[in-house]
Amino acid sequence: MRYINTTFAHGNGPYARDIDWAIEVNNVREGRGLNRLPIVVPLVYGERQQRIMKEEIESNAPNSFLEKHPDEIWLDQKQGEVLNKLMFKGKDYSKNLMLLAETYQKIEDETQRHLDGKRKLENFVNSEIAEFDLRDAELQLGLNNRMQTGISNQFYTAGGAGPFDEILERAISNPQINLDEESMKKALPIAKRIIENQKIIFSNDPGVFSYDSSRQKRDNEIFTPGFIHPPKPDYTELPGKGIYLLMTGIDGIRESGMYDAVLDFGMKLFAPKFSINNLSESIRNKVIPLNPSQINNPNVVAQYARSGWSTVWLSQMAEKGFISPPYQQGDDPEMLFNEKGIVKLGLGTILRDEPQKVLEKAIGFSKNVGKYNKKIISTYGTLDGIRYAAEIVVDFMEGRNVSKYKKVEPVSNC
Repeated sequence: MRYINTTFAHGNGPYARDIDWAIEVNNVREGRGLNRLPIVVPLVYGERQQRIMKEEIESNAPNSFLEKHPDEIWLDQKQGEVLNKLMFKGKDYSKNLMLLAETYQKIEDETQRHLDGKRKLENFVNSEIAEFDLRDAELQLGLNNRMQTGISNQFYTAGGAGPFDEILERAISNPQINLDEESMKKALPIAKRIIENQKIIFSNDPGVFSYDSSRQKRDNEIFTPGFIHPPKPDYTELPGKGIYLLMTGIDGIRESGMYDAVLDFGMKLFAPKFSINNLSESIRNKVIPLNPSQINNPNVVAQYARSGWSTVWLSQMAEKGFISPPYQQGDDPEMLFNEKGIVKLGLGTILRDEPQKVLEKAIGFSKNVGKYNKKIISTYGTLDGIRYAAEIVVDFMEGRNVSKYKKVEPVSNC
């Protein structure tokens, strides 16, 4: 049975967006008269991942998707257990890189052995067990992945983060980043290994290198709009104007205390159900549950979140203010690069001043984001980078020429 394999980086956003991408590839295939393919998802985070997957799929793939396609998504517990050994945990990025350097090859070998045979997988909807021959992968969709699986047709997006090897190369030479240089240099060959043999590398506009208009893209690189489905307007009745709080799914970072500042904005607080229990007690009792897909509500005026691009894109597409805590030494260097791009493009602010002033500035910026979005639509024909990339993947797999997409230059460089 031919299938789509997925692989992804640490946190909640990568697996959620990767599944969105795989579903959209199937939607494109179905629209062209091709069969939908089973989607194999490594189960890295257990029950938490399953709960978030269900909420995200119900929000982003409407019309009772799971009821209509109960046999589409399959959980690979073993692949998830192995992949989990490489997932970043805690606040010390250097230690995570050293662990990656020391353990990677053994884990790659274990993953490839697992993919080289028949395995029992669990149906996501009804928990039934079925045998798959994992050698039959039609293609792989990787979102900032941390593993070279050896599957033949691999497609990669950094989900806004930029190719992993380039992040490390820039971090090594950047004096603002105080990470252990030896760790970065040891991890660099692995970062290059991970994205070898990709048919296409999808980068995002805007994205991590939007601050650098002189950057040269790779021969197999294609730009897309932000890699999320644009949030639909939401008119749920809310008890007043407020701030949306979206926490990272990375263990250790979300417990760092960086989210406590949200109390200083003096507004109602909204957050997804799945994250409320991880908030500090001082915040937890004041939060009103609201799904991320509902951020496009008139009573949500801004979002407070770590500056990963998935969260920035939500604010950009919904034209809401965006506020991020400042980069902390020891964190992923991507966050520093993201800050630069966010500020350069006027998509948000960094919390380095009195909270009320920062909030006012962020809301002011949001009033101009509509013009930027129109430029994105004019360039790509859509704001939906997931759909855009899905069309290209199916084009490529059908043998169509995708060279025209490689000529498109990012709006953020103009």
